[in-house]
Amino acid sequence: MMLLLTLGIFSQTRDVQAQPSTNIYGAPIKRVLMLFSEGRESSGGLMLEQSIQAEMQKRSTNPIEFYVERMDVGRFSDPMHSRLFQDYLGKKYAGRHLDLIIAVPSRDYSLAGEVPDALFPNVPVVFVTVNELEVPTVLNKLGVTGIIQRFDLRGTMALILKLQPDTRRIVVVGGTSSSDRATLNRIEEVSKTVEGVEFGFWTNEPIAALPAAAKNLPEGTVILLSTVQRDVTGQQYMMPQMAQMLMPTANSPIYVLGSSALGSGVVGGAVIDPSDLGVRTAQLAGHILTGVSPRSVPIEIDTSGTQMVDWHALQRWHINESRVPPECFVRFQPVSLWEEHRHLILFTAAVFVLQAATIAGLLTQRRQRRRAEMMLLSQRTELAHVSRVSTMGQLASSLAHELNQPLGAILRNAEAGELFLQKENPDLDEIRAILADIRKDDERAGNVINRMRSLLKRRSLESDPLDLHGLIEETVTLARSDAASRRIHLSMRLASDLPLVLGDRVHLQQVLLNLMLNGMDAMGACRTADRVLSVQAQKLDGHVQVAVKDRGTGIPADKVERVFEPFFSTKNEGMGMGLAISRTIIEAHGGTIRAENNPDKGASFIFTLKPAP
Repeated sequence: MMLLLTLGIFSQTRDVQAQPSTNIYGAPIKRVLMLFSEGRESSGGLMLEQSIQAEMQKRSTNPIEFYVERMDVGRFSDPMHSRLFQDYLGKKYAGRHLDLIIAVPSRDYSLAGEVPDALFPNVPVVFVTVNELEVPTVLNKLGVTGIIQRFDLRGTMALILKLQPDTRRIVVVGGTSSSDRATLNRIEEVSKTVEGVEFGFWTNEPIAALPAAAKNLPEGTVILLSTVQRDVTGQQYMMPQMAQMLMPTANSPIYVLGSSALGSGVVGGAVIDPSDLGVRTAQLAGHILTGVSPRSVPIEIDTSGTQMVDWHALQRWHINESRVPPECFVRFQPVSLWEEHRHLILFTAAVFVLQAATIAGLLTQRRQRRRAEMMLLSQRTELAHVSRVSTMGQLASSLAHELNQPLGAILRNAEAGELFLQKENPDLDEIRAILADIRKDDERAGNVINRMRSLLKRRSLESDPLDLHGLIEETVTLARSDAASRRIHLSMRLASDLPLVLGDRVHLQQVLLNLMLNGMDAMGACRTADRVLSVQAQKLDGHVQVAVKDRGTGIPADKVERVFEPFFSTKNEGMGMGLAISRTIIEAHGGTIRAENNPDKGASFIFTLKPAP
């Protein structure tokens, strides 16, 4: 009666509504008034409000302006406050065009029925509430639609027994308001279907006295928090507030009906999720905003909840995670490094694997290259040996002639010595001279044989300090007999200050001997007077330079750059390997080799070597 008298104040102005407005783009702006029974201290109410607004903005093709008003009945529950709040709404929105009212009542349904009908009779109303109260018939008469969310009591009981199958007693904490009693009545109704579990209801004691009582609960007991809009002292408690009061002393796990208490130490339950409820309310409100009459949409009553548990509470009460149902959400579980940086880890692992594969490939390639280099070196060494044998074959007749001379001299001296010894008084001084000649000729023959053996021996490249002056003289001596047989004059021009060089004696002799034989071959058709082969050595630009110059036919201009290529030869009977091997040997010594035609006649082959440190 007092409510109807109050509403009469606005009987002259309640039908006055401003015209709809548009935004800068010409789209009509939808204005939605949200009415809440509770104040802002309700975290569930704030989550519900944010979820509704976000979902409606996302779905609507029109811009939406939201107006939010809170009756705050938890703090001001007297009838005078109710009249003042309605007076305030009527005056504030008397000249404002509203497209929709979303009411969120808690203790009764007046905020969804009588209030908007008295103040804004032409504005459609959608409501959402969480309680166990019966639906008043006035809502159907006024053509109001909405969602009534009931607590999922059966789901919560089932979750308790799933997580803690040894539960023998459930202590229910509840309030004394009409809404609280409605919830407790439903809990008591559901408790009759739970076998083997005793239920106790703590409703006749002040909430402030319960922490002490929660200290000594028997084993196998859990606590279930119901709503406490008012306890026996008239004090209102939010579910998170009660959980925070009981947790420090309770020796038993605590379960709840609303998700807003999760994070305060409670285990969980088949809770009401304000975010999900807000999305469903926004979908319904958006449907009504399109012009659908609320009368045509029946009120939805939902009793399903969302199973949620707090990971930290599971650990505290030693509840095995394997008991958590697959459909249950585990909140506040520490995020593993894998879960938090999965893509980065996969990318890093892929890069690592790729790098490892690349490195493995490079190492394999390097090993194969080294194997190939070793094979090439072995083949080159073998080929150089074959080349030396071939070279010695060319010198065979000359070497035989050179050996015949000391051997013949040894024979003649031996015969002369025998004749002297047959005399009655042999001349010992003459015999001594003969023996000295024999020794000298023997050493001469031995040197020739040793040089041949060195060149014919198979060996790998070595690097030692060498006397280049002696090396050149020894090689020239080895080739002198062949030069004499071809009527070629051999000459040497060696600088007196030649330093030691780093190299392999046999391989360098092979190069020099090959160049000398090539020079002799190039002068085969020349006049005897022109057959001159010169070997020169000097220091030049920090290197030692050796040149073999002939006065033969020279090298065709178009073939000068190719003479060191394998299997390329300017001689009809040549194999084309001598100069290629020579270049390989010189480059292995860190030097260079080149060929050029002389300005007057013939050609020069020049190579360089590094001085020894």
